[in-house]
Amino acid sequence: MKLRFRIHLPGLLFILLTIFVGLAAAQRPNNLIVWSFGVLLALILISGVVGASMMRGLSVRRLEVRRAAAGEPLEIRYVVENESRWRSAFAMKIMEVDHKGKLIRFPMLAAPSHGWITRIGPGESQVCDAVFAPSQRGVVSLQRIRLTTQFPFGFNDRAVDHKNPFEILVQPRLYPVRGELMQTIALGELGGFGTSPRPGSGEDFYSVREFKPGDSIRQIAWKRMGTTDDLLVVQRSLSSPPRLRVVLDLTTAPDELKFKPESNITPTEIEERAITMAASLIGSAEQRGLEFGLTIHGFDSAPIPLRRGYWHRERALTSLATIDLSQSREEFDSERNVDEERACVVVIHPGRINPRNSPEHAWHWSATSIDQLLDLGGGSAGAPVSEGQSPARGQLA
Repeated sequence: MKLRFRIHLPGLLFILLTIFVGLAAAQRPNNLIVWSFGVLLALILISGVVGASMMRGLSVRRLEVRRAAAGEPLEIRYVVENESRWRSAFAMKIMEVDHKGKLIRFPMLAAPSHGWITRIGPGESQVCDAVFAPSQRGVVSLQRIRLTTQFPFGFNDRAVDHKNPFEILVQPRLYPVRGELMQTIALGELGGFGTSPRPGSGEDFYSVREFKPGDSIRQIAWKRMGTTDDLLVVQRSLSSPPRLRVVLDLTTAPDELKFKPESNITPTEIEERAITMAASLIGSAEQRGLEFGLTIHGFDSAPIPLRRGYWHRERALTSLATIDLSQSREEFDSERNVDEERACVVVIHPGRINPRNSPEHAWHWSATSIDQLLDLGGGSAGAPVSEGQSPARGQLA
């Protein structure tokens, strides 16, 4: 922990003024001038000594960041502790710096803010926060936290860097799926509602059992009354929700992708669009109560099974957030094929659609049509899909 000093322009001007007054007092010793020089010099000494001693008794650490997503405010919270028994700390600013002590300008975190604390009493601790705006998915590596202050007179900065390595995983940005696409996909063939081999509140027949107190009269199997003296009730099976399998096909190397040339777009950006489409589809499936799974082709990533719920969505989005597009691509793995799975399959391609390694009943989406399939919030989105209308099943390019 090393204390750093930096003089600002007001502090430099104040020092020059002190020098001029000191020269005047040396040439013509006058009580007023001498007293003025003494006061100015005392202010400089007090500013340095008070600020330095105040900074040495402080410590800071980050609190755990539970979730971060591109396009959403990211709040990083800090705990600042004053270990001094008698001295308070004032006007503290908290910021992120790299291992060289330079202010970090993250390409993924636009418009960073700083944390502020007005006062920390002796032996006290306070929590402050700084808000960032992640612009893209990935891992953000934080190295050091800098505490800085200009107290008491604002002549110079006194800063102390605290080592605190930390990584934040930023999930992909989520957009709503346009029109009735989700309903069309979920209710189509293999992805629709099914029956579970367990009793429940569904509509399909499961078994017949003896009547128990509390059973509804409507459930009584009246047709079986003629063959037995016991009172029997009809038991229904449990309905299973629609199932969706999202397949992200990244087996094609970026330099081999084929897509319609657009202005200021690169193969890496078109792959990022495909990841965004996969994440948005998973987010919409979770909102509608579907069971969903994720398969990523091109990287050594195990398929995520079909489940539903918030934490299952977080698992899938985490898998998408950790994709490193700079790595070499793997060939198609037939063991990850989903032909035998009862679920609607949506295959997302970065460029031109290639249905070679996909099930026959699969839907195919291309990242070049992202503005037709997702509601991008008025950015580069095209004309919205009207209510009740959806693109034709099969290849969407």
